[in-house]
Amino acid sequence: MTFNLLTTPWLPVRRADGASELIIPDWLTSNPANPIVALDAPRPDFNGALVQFLIGLLQTAFVPADREEWFDRLESPPNPEGLAEAFAPFIDAFNLDGEGPRFMQDLDPLTDQKPLPITALLIDTAGSATHFVKDLPQQGFDPATAAMALYTLQTNAPSGGAGHRTSLRGGGPLSTLILAAPEDGSPATLWQTLWLNVLPADSELFTKAEVAPRPEAIFPWLRPTRTSEKGGKETTPIDVHPLQQFWGMPRRIRLDFESTADEYCGLTGTASPLLVRQYRTKNYGANYTGAWAHTLTPYNHDPAKGPPTAMHPRGSIRYRHWLGLVKTVDDKKVRRIPAAVVSRFHSYDYGLAREGWRYRLWAFGYDMDNMKPRCWHESTFPLFNFDDAGQRKAFESAAAALIQAAGEFLNNLRNALKDAWFSNKDPRRKKADTGFVEDAFWAETEALFYDHLQRLAQVDDPASARRAAFDRWHMQLHGYT
Repeated sequence: MTFNLLTTPWLPVRRADGASELIIPDWLTSNPANPIVALDAPRPDFNGALVQFLIGLLQTAFVPADREEWFDRLESPPNPEGLAEAFAPFIDAFNLDGEGPRFMQDLDPLTDQKPLPITALLIDTAGSATHFVKDLPQQGFDPATAAMALYTLQTNAPSGGAGHRTSLRGGGPLSTLILAAPEDGSPATLWQTLWLNVLPADSELFTKAEVAPRPEAIFPWLRPTRTSEKGGKETTPIDVHPLQQFWGMPRRIRLDFESTADEYCGLTGTASPLLVRQYRTKNYGANYTGAWAHTLTPYNHDPAKGPPTAMHPRGSIRYRHWLGLVKTVDDKKVRRIPAAVVSRFHSYDYGLAREGWRYRLWAFGYDMDNMKPRCWHESTFPLFNFDDAGQRKAFESAAAALIQAAGEFLNNLRNALKDAWFSNKDPRRKKADTGFVEDAFWAETEALFYDHLQRLAQVDDPASARRAAFDRWHMQLHGYT
C-alpha cells in the first residue's frame, strides 16, 4: 500500500486539550469543539517545514479568489469534506513511495549512486556523522519522519559540495509568518495560523501566472529533473509556475523503503511496518536563480548587485531585527523588504485590526555557515495594526529611534569592556570576542523594548509620548550598562 501524504495520517498535531494525534490535511478543521492548535513534530525545524508545507498546500489547492473570499474562510473555516474535495486533484503528486513519481524525489531511481544513511537527511548531522544519534542508520526512519526530514532539507537546503544545490531561497532562509494571538488568552487554531499566511489569487505575485497550470509546472518531481550540470538549465521564476516556491526541489534524492516486522523509527520510537534506512542522491539538481519572491520570506535588495536576495538568520533573532521584518527599511545601500504576507498584514484595505484579536510575528530558520549549521533560531514578536497611516509612521519612527539608541549603548558597553580587558596597544583588543555580551544585551533588554512599543501603540498620538518613552528608555539602558 502506497504511503500518500494526502490520504495517510502522518501530520503530528496537538489539540486544544493537549492531546496529540496524526492527521491527514483534510482534518485540519475537524472537531471545532476541540480544535487543532499546533503542529507537534519531534523537532523544531520539522515544525517550521510542516507549517510551510501546509501553507503551500492551501495556496496551491485551496487559494481564495479575492479578499472577500479570504475573509469568509478565515471566519468560517471549511469542513474536512470541503478540504478533501480541494486536495483530491493533487493526490497522485503526494505519493512518498511506489513505482511512479514520488513526493520531493527524483524521477530517476538513482540506482547507480552509493546509498547514504538516512540520518544524512537531517541538516544538523552534517552528512553521515552520527556522534549524537547512535545507530540511527541501522534503525531507520518511519515514512512520516522520512517525509518531514526530506521536505525540511529541500526547503532549507544548504550548500553541499560541488553541484549540490541550495534551496530556492538559498541555504537556511529566514521565514516570517503571521500568528493570531486572541486577547482572551485562548490559543489560536492551526487553521488561523495557516490561513493568515495564504494570499488570494488576485495578489500581485500570482496575477501574471498561468491560471490552470500543469501539475508538473508546480511539482518538479512529476517530470525529469531540470539538471544544472555544465550545459544544463537554471530554473528562474519564468521557467515554472510561481507556486513552485513551496515545492522547490534542489536536491536529487531517492528514498529506499524496506518492509519490516516489529521495528521502530529511530527518531520517534514509533512502530512501523515500513522503514527508510538509506537514500541515494546525485548532484546537479535544479539550480534556482533569478528574482524569486517567496511569500513567507523577507528580502534584501541592493540594486547594484541584482535581484533581491532572501534574508538568512545570522545569530539569534532579536528586537534589533524587528523593524526590518515588519516594514520596508532603507539601510545605507540595501533596502529590507518584509515578506509578502507581512506586507499584506499592514495593508489598510485588509482591515485585520479586529476586536479581540492581536497578532505576532513568528520568525525562524537555520543559521548556516555554508554547509555547516551553526544553530536553529526562532522567535516571536508582537505586531501592531493601525487604521491611520500617519499614526503608524510616527510609531515606527519611534521604534527605530529606540533600536538605534540601544545599538549606541551596546557599542559603548563593548568599548568599555575592552578598555577594562586590554590596553589600547594590546593586539588582542581588535579580535576580542564580545558576541556573548551582545546576545545577552539584546535578550535582556527585549521585554523593556516591547513594553515601550505597547505603550506607544495605545496612545492616540504616538508623537506626544515619544519624549517620555525616550527618557525612560535612556534610564533603563543606562541602568543595564
